[in-house]
Amino acid sequence: MSEALLVIAADVHVTITYAIYEIGAAEPSAGAERLTDSYIHGYGQVLPALEQGLLGRASGTHVTLEADPDDAFGTYEAEGVFELDKDGLNGAEELTQGEEFMASGPEGDIVMRVVEVRPDSLLVDTNHPLAGKRIRFEIDVLEVREATEEEIQEAQEDMDAGACGCGHEHASGDHGHAPQQSSEGDLVTLNLRRSE
Repeated sequence: MSEALLVIAADVHVTITYAIYEIGAAEPSAGAERLTDSYIHGYGQVLPALEQGLLGRASGTHVTLEADPDDAFGTYEAEGVFELDKDGLNGAEELTQGEEFMASGPEGDIVMRVVEVRPDSLLVDTNHPLAGKRIRFEIDVLEVREATEEEIQEAQEDMDAGACGCGHEHASGDHGHAPQQSSEGDLVTLNLRRSE
């Protein structure tokens, strides 16, 4: 099949640019800028709504997709908001409200957003900012090409490791974003990742 006729299907490398809107909002979420992403189709590297909605599309196509929380950023989990003691958390004093950081624990890495800075603790949220919301994607397909064997292998390894398109890493591949307790205590390492 000629590359000009190639459409999005399993084992195809796709590059898209897109904006995300909460349904009913005039401005994109995540700022006014469009985002660009490349992925291998069929390996859960993007949200389910994108994998389903982009299937069969060609380069140069504009696509509008609407998605319920289950196909986008998941449902909002109340237990994903909790308090963390600053004591013993490296770099906790540098964090400010709205910033994101990565916490590494026995179940893998978890992205947390600071909701409130308190004198001795942080109120954090592990839910994606768009969790529980119905959203719309405005997508332009920039490039569709056959993926290399190396790209396919890497995509397979990511899928086996529990990576998903929601922006978080999951050790088991599920969408429970709340941190798990371990026999040795709570989260063990904080790695600062500033919001852009």
